[in-house]
Amino acid sequence: MRKPVLVLPLILMLMAGLLAAGCSSGPSEEVKLGGIDTTEMLQGLLDRTARTLGTVYDIQSAEAAVAPLKAINDDYDDLLYHVDKLSPKGRQELAKKAQNAMPSMSQAVGRINQIEALAGILGPQMNPMLEKLAQLATAPEA
Repeated sequence: MRKPVLVLPLILMLMAGLLAAGCSSGPSEEVKLGGIDTTEMLQGLLDRTARTLGTVYDIQSAEAAVAPLKAINDDYDDLLYHVDKLSPKGRQELAKKAQNAMPSMSQAVGRINQIEALAGILGPQMNPMLEKLAQLATAPEA
């Protein structure tokens, strides 16, 4: 019988950091594409990631989290595809939101990668997700 993987500190840390990433003044019109707010899209991805990781408490639940994390990664791809359509000011605003989330996400992915059982299951989704968040965090030159 396998021991459960205790990831509660990881989840609490990630959730607190990602929720804090959403605390800021309202977005400008510059971050909207066709009426859709890209900063809200990013916050939704961060929230979904935190909720999904919040369901992970052992190997079986980590395996069940893979499909939702893959869907979140696909949505990051969609956001990255459209981000170049933003004005430089809108891109900078979105980048700031992503930058606010980077420390928590980096720490969480680092912790996942330190736990061998989780690294093999969640790493293939979480490592690319961190890379995509880092791409969003790169603001264009002013």
